[in-house]
Amino acid sequence: MEASAKVKKLLDELAAVLAEMGAVQETDTETADQGEEMVEQNGMDPAAEDEGEVEDTQEVEGEKQKKLRCLCERAEKLRDQITFYENVAAKELELRAVLDKSTPAKIETRNSKETLVKISPIALPGAGRLKNFKGANAEERAYRAGQFFRATLLKDTEAQRWCKDNNVTESRALNEGVNAQGGIFVNEEILNEIIVLVEEFGAFPANARNLSMKSDTLIVPRRVGGLKAYFVGENSSISESDAAWDRVQLVAKKAAVASRISSEILEDSSVLNLADYLTGEVSRAIAELVDVCAFVGTGSGEHGGIIGAATKVVDGNHGAGVITAGSGETGASTLKLDSLIATAGRLPLYARAQAKWFVNPAVFAASVQRLGLVNNVGIAGGNTPATVSAGSEMRLLGYPVVFVHTLSNNVSADPGVVKFLFGDLSLSSFYATRRGLTIKQSTERYAELDQTLLYSTMRFDALTHDLGDANRAGPLVALKTAAS
Repeated sequence: MEASAKVKKLLDELAAVLAEMGAVQETDTETADQGEEMVEQNGMDPAAEDEGEVEDTQEVEGEKQKKLRCLCERAEKLRDQITFYENVAAKELELRAVLDKSTPAKIETRNSKETLVKISPIALPGAGRLKNFKGANAEERAYRAGQFFRATLLKDTEAQRWCKDNNVTESRALNEGVNAQGGIFVNEEILNEIIVLVEEFGAFPANARNLSMKSDTLIVPRRVGGLKAYFVGENSSISESDAAWDRVQLVAKKAAVASRISSEILEDSSVLNLADYLTGEVSRAIAELVDVCAFVGTGSGEHGGIIGAATKVVDGNHGAGVITAGSGETGASTLKLDSLIATAGRLPLYARAQAKWFVNPAVFAASVQRLGLVNNVGIAGGNTPATVSAGSEMRLLGYPVVFVHTLSNNVSADPGVVKFLFGDLSLSSFYATRRGLTIKQSTERYAELDQTLLYSTMRFDALTHDLGDANRAGPLVALKTAAS
């Protein structure tokens, strides 16, 4: 039995002893009260009581004192045992911290039932070589994630113990049965790391309005019309107007990522490297899928029923937000400055504060860089203080450029295809995530290759809800190549 479990059992025994001591003393008090009450009722003189009754009372009192003395001795022994096992538990945690290549910074006792060791990781193997964990305490966060993966995927007993000691995951997630029944739910701490990386790797999650789904569906109200002002003549009634609202619905779609990894990599990787590799691979795969669906999705099953922004804007219902390049500009290599300027000019004023260009890097190179327009170079007047202060950030006509690998990358003749999106994606689109990333493993499927299959699932939805209409451009406009 572990020391902490032994402490809990001893505490329960101590509580039972204390309860018994209280019961004995209450019985003693009740007996004395009853005796005094009888004397008062019968008018008896206490000095005239029968000597036999006095002897009986003394005998009962002696038995009670003997019982209380035994209970006190038992309580003292339990107290000594509790102190001993608490020290054992604290020392065990301290020594495990050394094995984990961490240093106990402080040992503090919350109460008699729980001893907590705060651990400050230092000199972790692999520190400084992380690619996907960045920012404050990157090594410590990666170490915690790595221990979680080793505990849940590899069933490493030391990692399981470490996770329990440091509150990385619930103990029930470490049971063998959980993985067999449906995979291990990634706890919120590590899930947040993956979500942050998805937003970093994916253009759509990083720029759309992000929402969290508490259930399979999410209804979001959308304002489609506002109050209207009118001129009013003398003694004339004032025309009324109402704000118009509708709502859009997001439905969580399940996406899966699968990868084969050699057993040697899983077993031999350091905790940090394992966390860095797995979180990076899962995040990149999810981010790529989100960008494919959200930008160029066709609404088919392959894209989870999601219609991408570049697909939706040219469906015939949003003509005011589509600019067609001039005659002969059928590909990225033939686009001209006037077409780009016309696209920038079409965006409504309310969407300009956070507007960005979204384009494939190959198309950007064949058009913008070919024309020498990066950071306004090649345009009359050249740079401005604003573009100079932007540093190395790519800008076109004064606005930032975001590379989207899933948008069209064809630089040759490609008539009638969207090549650029321009606007504020947070005003036109939603990216919603449903909490509950799961990770599973299978060592049987590729046993002959000594490989482990890792696969994770995540539920999300992407929706572009406002692209204007035939008469009004929305917060996101598009430039497509000419038909001929």
